[in-house]
Amino acid sequence: MPERPDLVVPFIAQDLASPTLVSPCVVSPADIFAAIEVEARRFAEERHAAQRYGEHPYTFHLEKVRAVLTELDYHGHLGIAAWLHDVVEDTTTTCDEIATRFGAEVAGLVWAVTGVGPTRKARNAAMYEKIRRTPDAAILKLADRIANVEASRTRPDKRRMYRDEAPDFERALVGLGDPRQWTRLRLALESPTVPTEG
Repeated sequence: MPERPDLVVPFIAQDLASPTLVSPCVVSPADIFAAIEVEARRFAEERHAAQRYGEHPYTFHLEKVRAVLTELDYHGHLGIAAWLHDVVEDTTTTCDEIATRFGAEVAGLVWAVTGVGPTRKARNAAMYEKIRRTPDAAILKLADRIANVEASRTRPDKRRMYRDEAPDFERALVGLGDPRQWTRLRLALESPTVPTEG
């Protein structure tokens, strides 16, 4: 999308049952991305509706990933992909469906962070290879990993898994991503876990 302060585009009313063309209006690229992000969130909530993230609805995790990106001022395609990053891996959604609804760039980011393989190690290896071919996906994956590690504060087993994976994760993505994310991830990995009561 061109980086212009405004863009004249026809606005499509979001009644998905029968979209109608409304008069052309001036809309900024940021407004367009924001509208698409709202739709991506709604789509992800629907697709992950039956899933849980620990004791929370799955969208809890998606919100945390998006928050990490927001704190570092990442928006646009990365903001949209934050909501969708697990739909191909964890639901019946296809990359073609993501591309059709949200564009090829978003679908490419989602596919890059989608693990495919029979074991976690194989899925990670396949994902790392795709991320190296789609460097912006490293920013998305780092946000995902930060959200997961920070959420593992009360899960020593999960924290141990992320710590064990850290050397391969860093080696695979060396030189990619945002240095601020790497710093935050390392601090989170080093922070102590807190046992839960009960």
